[in-house]
Amino acid sequence: MKRLIFILSFFHFFILAALAATPEGRLFQFERSTNRNYICYDVNLKDGKLNLKEPVNPYWIRAEEGGEKKELSFLQFKFAFGYKVDSTKDNEATIHLSPYKNLPIRICKRNGKWIALVKMEGTEMQLTKMFAQMKGESLTCLYVDVTGIANGKVVTKRINNK
Repeated sequence: MKRLIFILSFFHFFILAALAATPEGRLFQFERSTNRNYICYDVNLKDGKLNLKEPVNPYWIRAEEGGEKKELSFLQFKFAFGYKVDSTKDNEATIHLSPYKNLPIRICKRNGKWIALVKMEGTEMQLTKMFAQMKGESLTCLYVDVTGIANGKVVTKRINNK
């Protein structure tokens, strides 16, 4: 039993380390079940401070095309993967992704690092990843898993689409 607990603790450590090992400035990423391409959301700074008009820089990593970095198209930003700024204050911003208006994401600095915070079902967590389970190859999203770190543990909450 002690051996099993040790093994689980060992793997838990590596999962936390992998989530924390994103490039400097990376807040979180958005993945979909349709392919290996994903969208990165990096903090957008201006003169060392949060750019309050555009606090996040979203872009594609086209993993299926050799890892090429590509900007979002206007339509992708407007309807699927972009965001709107809800509020700003003292080097901090609250945004929501275009399709998830009821999930505020707070961009702030903690312990010298820029992070994204969300609160789901009463739990505040540092957002690291969102994953959309699509219906086949269609544009229909069945659900989105929101993953982050809360109280030193990896937590995943689900948003079911109606």
